[in-house]
Formats: sequence, structure tokens, C-alpha cells
Amino acid sequence: MNVISVNQFSLDKNALLRLGCAGILLFLFGWTQQLYAAPPKGYILHIELSPAVCKIDPLQKRTRQCLEGYSLTVLGLFPEGVEINNCETSSSATLSPVQRRVVMRLIPDEAAQARLWRSVGGCVSMNASQYFRKLVTYAEQLKVPPEVTSPTTIKVNRSKLENRFYQMNSGLNQNSLRLTCAGSGRAAVLTDVKVCYRTNGQYQACHIQHTTNCPSNMLIQGSY
Repeated sequence: MNVISVNQFSLDKNALLRLGCAGILLFLFGWTQQLYAAPPKGYILHIELSPAVCKIDPLQKRTRQCLEGYSLTVLGLFPEGVEINNCETSSSATLSPVQRRVVMRLIPDEAAQARLWRSVGGCVSMNASQYFRKLVTYAEQLKVPPEVTSPTTIKVNRSKLENRFYQMNSGLNQNSLRLTCAGSGRAAVLTDVKVCYRTNGQYQACHIQHTTNCPSNMLIQGSY
């Protein structure tokens, strides 16, 4: 029987003490971080109007959403009320083939899906499969006015469009909806829609300090 001698496995006592203290400190630091990690106050569903972004941003023109003519693309379901820079995770965004096909309809880029999960996974108290299931549920339940996906470029009144969102989605109101435009004046184009939710999926007032920069009349870029 082979036996490891004491000499083969000897360490300086001070070194052992240093290693032990370091290990304890690392354990306590990690445990404290986990213990005091603030849960999100809710979630923000961020939707991008692909035709507008594809026309404005030349870096996007070779992406799948632009090449295949997507009307809308989901950028993510983001935890609200937490420091997003502290939400990174090293866990994998592994999805089943069936779930991945469903998610691809909303986020048509697997690399973008992986980046999204890495950026938020540390703050959502879910695994990747549960997170993307929630994202898909919120996105599919949200009713979007047909003007938003117009095949031709049209001018719309912002207040009327917002009211259409409220009428089509029970419980949604001006405090739960945020519109973002690029450009200004007559050339302002709607690029983003954000909707705020409680953690139980009901609409709530957005905690984000952001008001719409869209003018009273704006353009919606046509799909074709």
C-alpha cells in the first residue's frame, strides 16, 4: 500500500494560516454578495423596430433581422431596479432545440441570445430556459398596434399610438410604456418600445428615469 509521508505533504504553518484566512474571506465575500443581492423590482421588455434600426445603423444591415426583413426584434427582458453591471453570469444559455426555435423568432441571433443571458442571468433568479420562457411569454402576450409593423413608411401621432397600446392591452398605461425615437422634428423615427412589468407579469409603472423623446408626430419606417 502506498502511503504519502508527512514530509511529502508538509507546508509551512504560516502559509497554511494565510491560505485558510484567504479561503474564509473569499467564502464570506461570495456568501455576502449572494445574501444581499437585491431582487429586481420588475422587468422591462425591450422591443426594437427592425426596419428603422436597419436603415439608421449601418452596422446592423448584415444582421439576420435586417437581411430577412423582421418587423420587430426583442432585445431582452431586463431586470429593473438592480445595477445591471452586476448581473453577469458564467452559466450557459443552453436551450432545447424546440425552445431555441421559438426564441429565434424573437431574437434571431444565437450569439445575441448568449450575450443577453450572460448580461442578466445573475439577477433574475432563474436558469436560462426559465428566463427565455418568461421573455417569450411577455412578448407574445403583448398586443402591438398594426401601425408599428406597417409595410410602408407612415406618419403617426404619438398620443394616438400610445392610446392604441393601452386599448389593446388591459392594464397597460402611460406609466408602463416608453417609446424612443431617433432623429428629431419631422424626421423622428420610432425605434424602440419598452414595457414595464411586475415580477408576477402584471404591468407596473416603470422605475427607469426615462421619458419618451418622440415628438407629437413621428415616422414609422416601413418594412419594405
